[in-house]
Amino acid sequence: MASTSLQRPHSDDEMGMSARIRAFDWAATPVGPMRDWPQSLRFAFDLCEHSSFPTAIYWGPDLRLLYNDAWAPIPGERHPAALGQPAREVWADIWPIIEPQFRQVIESKSGFAGYQQMLPMVRDGVEQETYWNYSFTPLFGDDGEVAGVLNQGNEITSTVLAERRMAFQIALADRLRGFGDPESIKATATAMLGEYLGAARVGYAEIDAEQGLVSVRSDWTRDTGVRSLAGGNTAIQAFGPAASQYLRSGETLMVPDFRALGDASEAADIWERIGSRAAIIVPLVREGELKAVLYVHDEQPREWKRSDAAMARDVAERTWEAVERAQVEQSLRASEDHYRHAVELHPQVSWTADASGRTTLMSWHWEEWTGTSGVSDDWHDGIHPDDKARQEEAWRRAVETGEAYDVEYRLRRRDAGHRWVRSRANPRRDAAGNIMLWYGVIEDIHDRKVAEEHQRLLINELNHRVKNTLATVQAIAFQTLRGDISLVDARRRFEARLMALSRAHNLLTEQNWEGALLEKVVRDATEYLAQDRFEISGDSLWLAPRAALALALALHELGTNAAKYGALSNETGRVAIRWTMDAGGLRIDWKEQGGPRVAEPAGRGFGSRLIERGLAADLGGPARLLFEPDGLRCIIEASLQEIQVREDNLG
Repeated sequence: MASTSLQRPHSDDEMGMSARIRAFDWAATPVGPMRDWPQSLRFAFDLCEHSSFPTAIYWGPDLRLLYNDAWAPIPGERHPAALGQPAREVWADIWPIIEPQFRQVIESKSGFAGYQQMLPMVRDGVEQETYWNYSFTPLFGDDGEVAGVLNQGNEITSTVLAERRMAFQIALADRLRGFGDPESIKATATAMLGEYLGAARVGYAEIDAEQGLVSVRSDWTRDTGVRSLAGGNTAIQAFGPAASQYLRSGETLMVPDFRALGDASEAADIWERIGSRAAIIVPLVREGELKAVLYVHDEQPREWKRSDAAMARDVAERTWEAVERAQVEQSLRASEDHYRHAVELHPQVSWTADASGRTTLMSWHWEEWTGTSGVSDDWHDGIHPDDKARQEEAWRRAVETGEAYDVEYRLRRRDAGHRWVRSRANPRRDAAGNIMLWYGVIEDIHDRKVAEEHQRLLINELNHRVKNTLATVQAIAFQTLRGDISLVDARRRFEARLMALSRAHNLLTEQNWEGALLEKVVRDATEYLAQDRFEISGDSLWLAPRAALALALALHELGTNAAKYGALSNETGRVAIRWTMDAGGLRIDWKEQGGPRVAEPAGRGFGSRLIERGLAADLGGPARLLFEPDGLRCIIEASLQEIQVREDNLG
């Protein structure tokens, strides 16, 4: 520490050192009056006085100090009071370092040179690191012993600190360059800055302006004895209105000792609770908004140097730029990852094409579908020949006009089969309206197209069946209501025949109108009669819908006639229904027995005409009514080719 007795007088600030030395009362010191100085001291003084290089002489047993004008700035505020004073008093702050060096020179009678020697000098009341290149050269007295030391040197603090800052900045840049994660960047930067400044705690606090909160995700601490602020949230106003206002200004804040501020408010209590007596706080303001602060804390009072604040500011700016860059890159990676997954998981084919219509990108689904890349023009090759001209015309028109592209076509798959697809695209334009890129998707619509075709066929089939049914109903109505029976009887018969038609429809509906078993048609047509008086037998045979309907109505007429006039009109008659098949046809034999004696009627009613005339057209074979005396017989013959449905064709 500098001696408090070495105060600079103000009356002779402008005096040169030559005048000061000559005016000094050397007789009052061990050096003695100048007239008595030994020749070696006179020689050294003459050299010092006329040297333009910083030069000083330490003389005598307590190394009294003489120095020239070039050396005068070195002791700082200790000049000129340092003149004639012992070295121990002048350099009390660095004496532990330079005393051994003086002693080495005196004892060895050899010179000493120090390069980039750090000397912790007190300047302006604050201890500061200073760096020097200097030499101590022995000065010999008349007795041949070392009587003094010649000192020459210069301060290189600025150069050393500049080199150190540059080395630190390069190292910081190298370290941050390898990180893509914002938190890793902040952790690395705060650790390096903390070690560089010898601080207790360094961290970033992010500001939520809307919520008015200061949040710390992580920070660096010198050791486990220093409390981390990670995970904490504090209202920014808790630090006091003055601090909040200062931070928003963007200026770096240096506080040597919070207690010395004399602030007894809650803000002082907060600093005390977090264990901070001294701090450098660097606010990061972007577009007028406080985004974050870099804080450097020490648990003891500390006189921060301007270079400390400058370094903290530099690290804060560099780090935040790296953090923002990493956040952008992270966001881009997340966006690209989201896009890639969305494309990979999407069942459609995504594609792009340039303004000329040339495809530049095709998602992997295309190759899975077709076995080709789809890039350039090879995607045209997979289009069905019947659809290619229509597709090419639609794409040509879209590229020429910039209108949306939307076309359906059949695409050849990897297995050589074709499936319907829908291809759509819209252009992306620049600010001038020019097309930059086409973005498109290809969607597999084959199932929809097949469903549409199936629906069209169903509608056509339904129309056909409705027309046939209406024609059948019309014929039944015409034959039933021709006027040869009463209206009541006609109504009853009409309803019964419609019911027979309805039951036949139900049978066909059970098989989606693809066919009906002959046995079920027979049993269904006779179940409303005395079922136990029927003998039904025959091989299994699937009838086409038209044949099933015709046969159901014919059996209804035979059953009704048997119940009214034939075997079922008494309590003993029976009906045998048997069918056989040969190579090309079906023969159905309806035979009644046990009923009243039968005679051929004089005329033919609706039922007879339906059987003998109608069945022939629907079954492809004759139907005959034989009025045998012991009972009615009906023989129905049909072509299997006309009436049969192969079972393996049923759904």
